[in-house]
Amino acid sequence: MVVVCREMYMKIDISDTGIGIPEQHQGTIFKRFFREDIVHDIPGIGIGLYLAREIVTRQRGFIRVTSEPGEGSTFSVFLPRV
Repeated sequence: MVVVCREMYMKIDISDTGIGIPEQHQGTIFKRFFREDIVHDIPGIGIGLYLAREIVTRQRGFIRVTSEPGEGSTFSVFLPRV
C-alpha cells in the first residue's frame, strides 16, 4: 500500500499480484454482483468492489483500477483532504 498526500486530495494505492483484470472488464468490475467467468469456482458474490466504490463515492472520492492479466492489479482511491 502506498499513500500520497497532495494539497487537495489523498491517493491510496492498493496492489495485488493476482490474476489481473482484462481491460475490457475494468469498467464493469465495480458493478454489483459482477464476477469474471474465470473465478466462478472461487467463493464470493461479487459485491466487494461495488461496496468499496459506494463508500469512496459517499466520501466525495473516486476509485480507479490499473491492471494487466497475469500481472496483478492496482486500485487507486482518491479522497479529498478536509
